[in-house]
Amino acid sequence: MNQPLFIVFEGTDGSGTTTQGDLLTAALKRSGRTVIRTAEPTDGDVGVMIRNVLRARTEHPLDPAAVALLFAADRIDHCARIIKPALARNEAVICDRYLASSLTFQVVDGDGRITPEWICEINKEALRPDLTILLDLPVNDAMTRIHHRGKPKERFEVAETLEHVRERYRAVFRQASPELGRTLVLDASRSREAIAYDVLSAVLQIVQERAQANPEPAGHATDGGHEAAR
Repeated sequence: MNQPLFIVFEGTDGSGTTTQGDLLTAALKRSGRTVIRTAEPTDGDVGVMIRNVLRARTEHPLDPAAVALLFAADRIDHCARIIKPALARNEAVICDRYLASSLTFQVVDGDGRITPEWICEINKEALRPDLTILLDLPVNDAMTRIHHRGKPKERFEVAETLEHVRERYRAVFRQASPELGRTLVLDASRSREAIAYDVLSAVLQIVQERAQANPEPAGHATDGGHEAAR
């Protein structure tokens, strides 16, 4: 029987989070799983506000602490509307960006005024992923990909800022905060096939470990042990 699965992809802009999330989604669907593909900021009301802020479409710039609170609000709504119901149905949820993004982007943007501890506190109602994957990509490679993408740049898509973001991401994953669940850092400069192989191997390991540790009789639903990140 399929059990709930919550996987998050993180990385700087251009690192391939969407590509790898799509590849994992396709692989899990081929195995017969129902997969919910999602991302943050979401397409909900709060998520739309965040996208406007990131694209400088608001009348006045928001204080970094206000932006962090918006991300937390969007994440709590995301969990309530999409992630938690899907997990309750024993489905897999594949998400681009989640708590590690706030621990990275909002801390960098806060210029020392926003602490990881505060970020974790305002996100304490967010569900904990089973696995958070960092796709680590050199900034020069990221900027090349962003340029070829041809879309309007957001506020964090500047080389100097991306360097700070990359270093902060690496620090977050070195600390391996329990709120992130199991963590994995992958070299995103490799081929997408090589990265996808490592991603799927890590996910299948979790599935196998869970099946061995918690065998369930047919028809018995489980919540998969997901809890609010505290």
